[in-house]
Amino acid sequence: MKKLIFGLLVIILMVSKVNAQFTKIGGGTGFTTGYHFHEMDYDYNKSGHVFASLKGIYEITVPIHISPSFTFFIPHFYKELDWRTTVNTMMFDINGHYVFNSLDKFEFYGLAGLDVLVAWKREKYTGTGAGEVFKENDNVLGLNLGVGTYMKITEQFDIYAEAKYILGKYDQFMLNAGVLINIDWLKKHEDTGGL
Repeated sequence: MKKLIFGLLVIILMVSKVNAQFTKIGGGTGFTTGYHFHEMDYDYNKSGHVFASLKGIYEITVPIHISPSFTFFIPHFYKELDWRTTVNTMMFDINGHYVFNSLDKFEFYGLAGLDVLVAWKREKYTGTGAGEVFKENDNVLGLNLGVGTYMKITEQFDIYAEAKYILGKYDQFMLNAGVLINIDWLKKHEDTGGL
């Protein structure tokens, strides 16, 4: 796991040094079809379906952007008799965007990239003599494929929508929408002293 996170950080640092311009940052929320932890098809083994995410956009050239993101799933809780089970998930992504058009108000793009999913499950006995806890974790690599759009609301803000499918051990479909702040606009107006 440490190697995966280290590798992801190295990629982010390299991308930021390759004449890239950090143009947008923001976040949003979304819904996923989810997965079963360790691929075991039981009700107590499901992931959450709702998530929050943080996202950045690096503009490499006019049609090519790099987008690192962090996603945290709302945990799935399951209680049966004297056992309580929780499945937690975090994801780190590095996606490339190919912008098909660069219009004033809308941009449509295709995306492909790497997904690092970190999952852990905790089972706790809550009956008489409670205290017994079992923990498991899993870290997997996946491939993201999808499409998305940015829509300019004002000079300062865009909204975005994205649909992607993650191919890997934990295949799932994700829909995500949110708000992006245009860093370029903020920099220009900061330099001139007016908003």
